[in-house]
Amino acid sequence: EQGKGGSSNGGNSNGGVMNRNSNTRNNNNNNNNDRGEGCSSPLIKWTTSQVRSMGYHAYKTLHDNKIIQMAYVYKHYIDRNQEEEYFINDIQTAELRKRHRDTIAFWSDADIDNTIVTDNVLLLSMHGKDLEEDDKLVPTILRMFDFDDMNEVLEFAAKVQRLIADLPRGYDNPLLTMNAIATRSTYNYGTYGGHDDPSRRTKDSIIIGDGVLEFLIESGLESSGPDFVHAHEFGHHLQFQIVDDLISSERPNEASFKDDDRKKELMADAIGGYFLAHDRGGDMIAREIGVFERTAFSTGDCSTDQEDHHGTPAQRECAAVWGASTAARAEERGEFVLDAEVFVNAFHDAYGGILGL
Repeated sequence: EQGKGGSSNGGNSNGGVMNRNSNTRNNNNNNNNDRGEGCSSPLIKWTTSQVRSMGYHAYKTLHDNKIIQMAYVYKHYIDRNQEEEYFINDIQTAELRKRHRDTIAFWSDADIDNTIVTDNVLLLSMHGKDLEEDDKLVPTILRMFDFDDMNEVLEFAAKVQRLIADLPRGYDNPLLTMNAIATRSTYNYGTYGGHDDPSRRTKDSIIIGDGVLEFLIESGLESSGPDFVHAHEFGHHLQFQIVDDLISSERPNEASFKDDDRKKELMADAIGGYFLAHDRGGDMIAREIGVFERTAFSTGDCSTDQEDHHGTPAQRECAAVWGASTAARAEERGEFVLDAEVFVNAFHDAYGGILGL
C-alpha cells in the first residue's frame, strides 16, 4: 500500500498490497464506481461489512480523528523494537519470518551488479492493541498532531481509547490495522539513519497489519495469501532501489512513474508472483500459486477515477500471473533468476497488455 504516514515527518512509506483508502471511500455505493457492475472487489466488500458492523458514524469518527492511522504511525515512527515479531498465530509467524529471509536471499543472489541493498529491511507486525497502552499511544499522538498543552494530549488519548473500546471487538477490530506497507528510511540512509535528530530516524521495513491477515484468513486465502502480501511489499523495496532507472532518459515515457500508483502496485504484484513461483524462490506448487493469484484479485479496487487507484481485481491478478509465468518460462529455458532491473524492464513491455483487462 502507498502509505503517507499521516501528518508525521522524517521518513517515507510507499507501496503495498492494500489501497489505504479502500476502506474509507464510497462504502455505501455497492462498489459501482466508474467501472460499473463489471468490477467487484472482495476487499471493498469485506471492509464495507466491517464498517457496517461498527456503524458509519463510528467509522467516520475514527477516520476524522486519524485513529485508523495510529497503529501504523506507532509502528513506523515510534516503536524501536528490532526483534522478530508475531503475526496473528504461530503458523503465520513462522511462515512469514522464513519467507522474509528467503526473499532477501533470492533478490540478493539475483543482483548481478551488487547495487541493491535489502538485508536491512525489517519485518514488522501492526496491532490495534498497541493503542491500548499510554506509553505507545501518547508519543504516537504527539507525532501526528500539534497540541499546546500536555493535558490536551492526555485527554485526547483517553478519548481515542474510549472510542476504540466501544468498537466491535475493541482493539482487535481489523479496521485499525487494515494495511500492509513498505516503509523507507529517513533520506534513504538505512534503518534508523539519515536524520540529525535520532528521534526522527525511521526504518526500512515491511509492516503487515493484523486486519490484513484476518481478511485473508476469512477469505480462504491463508495458505499463500500472506506470502503474496509480503512478496508484494518486498517488491516496493526493489522499486525504491532502482527508481532512478525507471525514470531515466532511456525511457522518457516513464517520467511519471513516481506518481503512478497503479503501475507501481501492479509491478509489485508481478515481482511477488515471480518470486513465489520461481523454484529458487517460493517454489510454490500450482495450488499455492492459484491462491496467491486469487489474493491479488481480491485486493484490487474499482476506483479507477482515483489517483491512488491500485489496479482493478482483474489487472492485479493478471500482473501476478504474468510474474509467475515469467518464472516458469525462465525455468523451462534453464535460466538463472532475473536481475531485478531486467525483470522491471520486461514488466514495462508487458504493462500495456495488463491494463487492457
